[in-house]
Order: sequence, then structure tokens, then C-alpha cells
Amino acid sequence: MDEKSSFLSPTKIAALLAVMLFIGVGIGLALVRFWNKPLAKPLPTIMPTATMGSITTPQAKTTPTEQNPQNTPATSPTPKPSATPTEALHPMCGGPAKGLNILVLGTNHGFYDLADVIRVVHVDFVKGEIYVVPLPRDLKINLPPNATKYKSPQKLNEGYFLGTPAWQFGADEGSGAALMAQTLAYNFGISVDNYVVVSGEGFRKLVDALGGVQVYLPTRVKDEHQAHADFPPGYQTLDGYHAWLLARIRSDVGDLGRIDRQTLIVKALLRRITNPNILPKLPQLAKLYKSLVLTDLSPKQINELICLLQKMDNPKEHIHFYSVPRGLLHETGQIIYIGPNKSTVPQDVLLWDERYKKWLHDALQGKVQK
Repeated sequence: MDEKSSFLSPTKIAALLAVMLFIGVGIGLALVRFWNKPLAKPLPTIMPTATMGSITTPQAKTTPTEQNPQNTPATSPTPKPSATPTEALHPMCGGPAKGLNILVLGTNHGFYDLADVIRVVHVDFVKGEIYVVPLPRDLKINLPPNATKYKSPQKLNEGYFLGTPAWQFGADEGSGAALMAQTLAYNFGISVDNYVVVSGEGFRKLVDALGGVQVYLPTRVKDEHQAHADFPPGYQTLDGYHAWLLARIRSDVGDLGRIDRQTLIVKALLRRITNPNILPKLPQLAKLYKSLVLTDLSPKQINELICLLQKMDNPKEHIHFYSVPRGLLHETGQIIYIGPNKSTVPQDVLLWDERYKKWLHDALQGKVQK
């Protein structure tokens, strides 16, 4: 073979380059699709209106002069943030200028259980702030009539379970989060963009993988009936099982006090995760992903959130955890729908009104002083 024949002709070179370009473009498009693809089924499009949330619920802590004799729902519109031209904003890490509302749910065991931890987290990529707003599991709500055939009234934590495959045959894995998102929109006018569901089993494994979390309890916490646990006052390091037990106890402080304890544990987790000594454990933590989290966030969105956290010089100053104002809710016993007939035994529920709904919206916008 002569030297000239060892080289490809211009025509063959052009064809080879075209094939390589085609393959490269195909791989690039596949990576882009993966980068932007939700890791689980995304939420349906939900458009809350100003009239949503105006369901008939008794006013919390009212006086005779404030009561509504017709028992009609309040009609005050949900407050809306003042409009700011998005072109004038400069969001960090490539995040959306309008921010991101993430529905975060925690279950007792697996992904198809009651949602005993309910938070809406607003991420502000412009200001670099994160607002964590809790909703008590015992809030009395009405389920969206077009989203489920199950009857109302219900407790809020049922708004997740009744959408899962454990209750609705043939439902997909994200249906529970979808029903909860629709429930929040219908009752409170809150719109969420994405969801994260953390299983109780995954939570316990995560804490163990981190080597435990350290918490400080100002007083003794004891529950002899449900959790069968006894925590002394002071500093202590908890493994996954005992951190899970502490997060569940409410016999001494009720649902609202339990929310504050859960926040205590989440803050301890954040301190542990951001500890430089945890870096070598990241591969081990990544293996927990499937048992820990069910989410429709995309890899791109997760990267934006991690980037924002890395830019926070002091996360304590930029991640704001809110407690539920006790004066806006009223605890009482009422009949709620259970099974084919209404229950005959009153259940402990929390009643709310338009003041509480306004507080939720203000807190998500960072307008509430802690």
C-alpha cells in the first residue's frame, strides 16, 4: 500500500466528522435531558386563586362580637408580593428569579405513609435566603373535590397518604405529593413548584451514617405510652432511631411543640452535614438516596440548591425556621371523615382562619419577624 492510500479522502473525512458530530450532539442532548429531567414524576400544574382557602372553618379564639352568624367563609384575597421586573434581578447559581417553593414531607416509615412532617420551603436565589414554614399535621382541611373521591373534612397529614399507591390502586409514586400540593392550594392558596419526601427509614439511616446528631434539651422529654422513650435534659448525641423517636413525641407539648423539636433536630443535621469531617462520608451518604428521598427535583435544580448553600458564609443567618403562632390556631375535638362513615369519636384537630393563611404567605416571603 502506498503512502497516498493510507490517508482518508476529503469526502471520507467529512463523512466521519459528520457522524462524530451527530453522535456528539445526541450524547449532549441526552445529558441535557437528564440534567433537566425530574428524578420522579413532577407535580401537576396548580394555579391557586385569591378565593382558594376560603373554606368554612370556625374562627380561632374569637369573641362574640367577632363571630360570623352566617358561618360564611372569609373572602379577603391572599396577599401577593409586590411585582419586581425579573430582568432587574440577578439570581445566584442560575436559580429562578421568582424563587422556588419546595414541599418537604416526612413520613413515619416508608414513602406511602401519613405525612407527619409538613413544610413549605421558599428558596430566594436573589437574596440568598431560605424560609422554612411548617404546617401542623392536625390542621382541619377539606380535600380538593376534583383530586380525590375521599370525603372531607380531614386532617392535613391525610392529604398525602390518600394520594399514594397504598390507598389509590394504580397511583404513581408521586401522587401523594401531588394530592398534598393540591390540598395546600385549595385550602391556603399556596403554590409549590417541587416536592421532596423523606422516609422515616431513610432518616434513621442518614443520622446513623453521619455518626449521630448532637442536640440540647432544656428539660426532660419522656413518653411512656407511644414512643416509650426517656430523654434527659442537656447535651446528648442521638443515633438515627432515637432522633426519630424524639421527633415523634408530642404527648407533652402537642403537635405545635413537636414541630419545634423537629426543627431542633433538622438544625442539628445541618450542622453535622456541613462539618468538614463529613466529606469522606459523602459516597456512603449518596448510597442512601433511594431509601431516603423521593423528589421531582432535577439534577440541575439540586446543583443550584447546593451552589446556593455553598455561597452562604453562615447558614444560620440565611436559613430561617419559623414556629407556628399558637394564637392563630385553636385546638379542639371534632368529627372528621374516617372510612365509609364519619367517625363517631371526636378527633383532635387544629382550626384556622384567614389570619393563619396570611401568616403562611408572609412567612414564605420573609415578612415575618422570628
